[in-house]
Amino acid sequence: MTNLVILSETPPVTRLRERDVSKMPPGSEERRLKLGPRWWLKRTALLAATATLGFGTVYGTLKYLESREPLVNLSERENNAAAPGSGPGDGKHLRFAIATMVTPESTFRDYKRLVDRISRDVGREGIFLIPPSYTDARNKLEDGTVDVALVCTGTYVHALPGGRIGLLAQPEFAEGRKYQSLFLVPAQSPYRTLEDLRGKTVAFTDPESNTGCIVPTAKINALGQDPASFFGEIVFTGSHDRSIAAVETGLVSCAAVDSLVWLSKLEVDPSLANRVRIIWQSEPYGPPPIVVPAGLDEKLRDSLQIAFLALDKDREGREILAAIGIRRFVAPEPEDYRSAIAVRETFEIEAGAP
Repeated sequence: MTNLVILSETPPVTRLRERDVSKMPPGSEERRLKLGPRWWLKRTALLAATATLGFGTVYGTLKYLESREPLVNLSERENNAAAPGSGPGDGKHLRFAIATMVTPESTFRDYKRLVDRISRDVGREGIFLIPPSYTDARNKLEDGTVDVALVCTGTYVHALPGGRIGLLAQPEFAEGRKYQSLFLVPAQSPYRTLEDLRGKTVAFTDPESNTGCIVPTAKINALGQDPASFFGEIVFTGSHDRSIAAVETGLVSCAAVDSLVWLSKLEVDPSLANRVRIIWQSEPYGPPPIVVPAGLDEKLRDSLQIAFLALDKDREGREILAAIGIRRFVAPEPEDYRSAIAVRETFEIEAGAP
């Protein structure tokens, strides 16, 4: 049983407009980072640039949408939360982080049973951590302050050059389900092609999101366009379901989202397809993996892998997996992530990174 849940504060919706960087000196380092492809992989620079921008109608409406979801207190923590969740493992707890590919409220609701089960199977008390951003999840893994995490594919490939995290398992989905990037628009809008989105407001998920930022940005770059100037305004919502809601309610003209989240939303509300439609989809990519710090105790690592790979072998495990849209976990195939790695490497080459 998970004895403690640590929920980090949800990051604010952030926005970046081309006019916000137009005053920067041409050729300056600051302008290059904001407008060049490498900017999309520099979350710290992004947040610094957007922290002073007003949230306006987008923030207010998304907060309203959030208020309609199950309530999870994001501001209060138990007094003893910092000790087991912020330093080296104590051998008693399993610090399990889940990246917020959907809102923290939905993440808590959907994944708590998984955290409970894996913790029980490895003989530890679970600590369920929900980091405020993909970058924070990656930092916790690299620092060894979590033991295991489910992260976005973009976070995994971003961390690869440092060699401080490793693959443990990857999900296998039901027949017909693929992990792709989608561009969504309001169903009644006139938009039919990516070119139709020029000058429009786009919602991305997180700068380290593979399907919610990196892949769609790569597509715009492949068309010979700079995303920061191609779109009129860029909104970072923090999760794929918020991006979908932003399109549905007309807050943005389009959004790039994870196909798996889109399909899960359609299962709950098939009528959503009457309000939102797809105008572009990418090739499939390696799915969001289960990863561990490179220095994790070998015995714990082996126990974790056994626990994940055995989940589909009993009724309780299959129910837990079905609730999060997964058929089973399988041993990792690094080759499945080669295309996502190539996208990131292309960005760095174009930006002249060392």
